[in-house]
Amino acid sequence: MPVRDLPRLLRTSAVRLALRYAVLYAVLAGAGLFAAQWFTARYVDAQLSAGLREDFQILVDRYDSAGTGALASLLAARAASAPDGGRYYLLVDKDGRKVAGNLREWPPVEDDTIPLDGQVHAVWLDDVAIPPEAGVEDDAYWPVIATRLPDGSRLVAARSVREADQLQLYGQTAAWSSLAVIVVLALAMGLFMGRTILKRIDAITATAGEIMAGDLSRRMPVRADGDEFDALSERLNRMLERIAQLMAGMREVTDNVAHDLRSPLTRLRNRLEVTLLHRRDEAEYRRAMEEAIRDADGLMGTFNAILQSSQAASGTVRAEMAPVDLSALVTRLGELYGPTAEDRDLGLTVDAPDGVTVTGNRDLLAQAVGNLLDNAIKYTPTGGRIRLAVERGPDGTSLAVADTGPGIPAADRGRVTERFVRLGAARGTEGNGLGLALVDAIARQHGARLALDDNHPGLVARITFPAA
Repeated sequence: MPVRDLPRLLRTSAVRLALRYAVLYAVLAGAGLFAAQWFTARYVDAQLSAGLREDFQILVDRYDSAGTGALASLLAARAASAPDGGRYYLLVDKDGRKVAGNLREWPPVEDDTIPLDGQVHAVWLDDVAIPPEAGVEDDAYWPVIATRLPDGSRLVAARSVREADQLQLYGQTAAWSSLAVIVVLALAMGLFMGRTILKRIDAITATAGEIMAGDLSRRMPVRADGDEFDALSERLNRMLERIAQLMAGMREVTDNVAHDLRSPLTRLRNRLEVTLLHRRDEAEYRRAMEEAIRDADGLMGTFNAILQSSQAASGTVRAEMAPVDLSALVTRLGELYGPTAEDRDLGLTVDAPDGVTVTGNRDLLAQAVGNLLDNAIKYTPTGGRIRLAVERGPDGTSLAVADTGPGIPAADRGRVTERFVRLGAARGTEGNGLGLALVDAIARQHGARLALDDNHPGLVARITFPAA
């Protein structure tokens, strides 16, 4: 990693988090080690005291059973067998003269005397009483126990804590060394994690820069880890795909508007120009203006259809969703379109069981069903039949409009929902090729799916809402 990237790396969340946890862990571990050291020291002191009391009682029992000579022999044997065994004794007579033991003299105690109560006391012993083999160069803080025997002599026993101190020092060194290693490893892990995260962020940032520069085909890198960065990249990629679709749709709308509106605008202009070439009577002028108004109404209808289709497809108009009684809506639309169907000598039947409800926008759903009924009435020949139905199935609730018209070839069903697409049979009729595109956009806005199937004969358009 270049040195110039180190400041950025140190500012990453992973490094900061690792540093915080390392400091917190060091504080907690230090407190724990201090507590463990204190309890260990207390335990070791208790064990030393217990061993010293047990050893001292053996000496007192030997004196009680066999007298001073036997005790002196035992002390001499112990001193000879383990000259540096960590245990030190001294037996002096009632006049203070040394009888036996490996202490050089009765231990002088700084600013105090050793209590002769047969209890263990931790005291500072002067180094003049400690033999050289103890390896003590200065005063020592040892546990000692002393008593006065019945004949007036005094017995003292002391225990060296050098081995216990060395063991405790070794434990402390090992514990603090382990703590230091753990903290260093935590920081190293934080740096590694920070570098890894920084590489991922740099990749996303670089891709975002290329997209901002105009390359909309670029997508955020996604690895197979499935981590939060992949989840973020996938969401951003879906957003970019959606933006690309909207931009493609915008370009398509622009191209289609330029293509499909050029002819009616040219026709309108030519009609007005021809009307103005010669003087005409009032009736002819009125007829020309009425035709111009019809052409203008057609243009406005096309523009409105384009706007509605684009808004529904892009979702820029967030319709208020609420429970909609689909049965009542379909029944009402059947009543509205019934007279129109009768005028064309078409049979319109409505099959809507009561109580079928979906979540959606009533106005948009009415517009979608109205467009489907308009198409069915427009293309169904005289004497044909149209069926408007609400159906329940395993995949959810569906709304179907079926007719006995010419239908749509299977090869063309995938593209008739695109804007301005009109098949050969529809080119001689009024319309702008936006009806099914609007229905498809409204269906997708409701999370539903528009499907076109063969009605044998005719076409069935079915909007299927997902199961609740």
